[in-house]
Amino acid sequence: MRKNKIGIIFGAVLAFNMFSVLPVNAEDGVLDYEQLNYKIADDGHVIITNCYQSEKECVIPEEIDDAPVTEIADDAFSECYFLESLTVPDSVRIIGRQAFSACSALKYIELPSEIDEIRAGAFDGCSVLESVKLPKGIKILPEATFYECTSLKSVVLPEGLEEIGSESFFKCSSIADVDLPSSVTTISDYAFQGCQALKSIDLPENVENIGGYIFQECKSLANITVDDENTMFADKDGVLFTKDGNTLIRYPEAKTGSEYTVPNDCTQIANGSFVDAVNLKNIDLNNATVYGMDTFFRCTGIESIKLPDGTKDISSSMFAYCSSLKDVSLPNSLRTIGDYAFYTCAALKEIDIPSGTEEIGAYSFFNCIELRDIHLPDSITKIGDGAIGYYAESEDTEPKKLEGVKVDYDKNDVIYKFVEQYDLIGTGKGSSKIWIWIVSIAGAAVLIAAIVLIVILRKKAAIPKPVAGGRTGSELKRSDQKKKG
Repeated sequence: MRKNKIGIIFGAVLAFNMFSVLPVNAEDGVLDYEQLNYKIADDGHVIITNCYQSEKECVIPEEIDDAPVTEIADDAFSECYFLESLTVPDSVRIIGRQAFSACSALKYIELPSEIDEIRAGAFDGCSVLESVKLPKGIKILPEATFYECTSLKSVVLPEGLEEIGSESFFKCSSIADVDLPSSVTTISDYAFQGCQALKSIDLPENVENIGGYIFQECKSLANITVDDENTMFADKDGVLFTKDGNTLIRYPEAKTGSEYTVPNDCTQIANGSFVDAVNLKNIDLNNATVYGMDTFFRCTGIESIKLPDGTKDISSSMFAYCSSLKDVSLPNSLRTIGDYAFYTCAALKEIDIPSGTEEIGAYSFFNCIELRDIHLPDSITKIGDGAIGYYAESEDTEPKKLEGVKVDYDKNDVIYKFVEQYDLIGTGKGSSKIWIWIVSIAGAAVLIAAIVLIVILRKKAAIPKPVAGGRTGSELKRSDQKKKG
């Protein structure tokens, strides 16, 4: 039986290889040239459509049948796992979407001296590619161009390049230096996320637009500088700000020093500004009262925080995974606490929610395993799923109730219902209106209905499993978008 299986597999492989080298049906418009497949465009130029999977080296000719080779089609070399060396001639003007995607053995590539367009994901997953010199003529480096090119150490970007697309250098973990041309105007979301060897970067004078999380997980990045002539952005002590100093954009993860004071003229802190700033232990927020999501996500060294007067909202995942955070001082101006706000703040033992606070988001204090006492004001109008009193032993396990969690409050229908539903210890009760209503319907005629109502009120609610899993709110949003897509 084993010999029969081996014979079948060998036969299938042999048949695949035979068909892969045979000329493709000319009726499909696809033709053979040595180790390449190609087709003729309407205007007569040649488009490379495929390369034989077994090839280690490939030199694309400038002409085939006296027609110029001007384009490499989408996915043309995709998953050519054995390809180690590739030469692209100067005649090529367009490199298609994911043209060299997953060429996991590709070490050397020679590109044209000038080109019109490189499309998204062209080198996605070329994990052993170490250096690339991009041609002149490129205006846009599209999304995911070098996505997870983990061995890439050197890239030469051409003068004239204007835009660096989303995730262009995502998880290029070996790249230590990037020289941005002065022509660059836009750096999109997550452009350099995961570039763990990147130590510093200089933003040129023409940069006008900077996306979110562009330096997230850049664990060696200690300094960000901006050309003095730039009219939109500036650096202060290696930290990236808007030119007017009003908004702090990014605090480098590897910046030295355990203390930081936000400048007086800064009132806003952008999404993910301090993500993974693990050296930071103390921060004075000064006059900053507006915060984007994930502000201090995974700042594992911070032990205490005082939010300044005027702060109205604690954003989504603002202090998530701040595992050393013990002391939190909240201002009377506070109105909302966002989803996952203090998620997995394992050292937090108590917190006093100020009067005037109206909303507590889902999973805001989930996995706060030391938090046993929490005061909630009567101003609360909404409490989300799993907000208080629950934890999970791992990402894969179902939520469990923390024993001994006490919710301190006076009279509030929303809090009363939450405490009853999730079987927590409460010191208060529902409002007088609720009690009058309950008493009014009590009696022999509606006894059964009253009993049913009480059962419903006291029924434990099932806590949906949280989905944070160590990811920022932005990453969760991207994940949801991909699922929907």
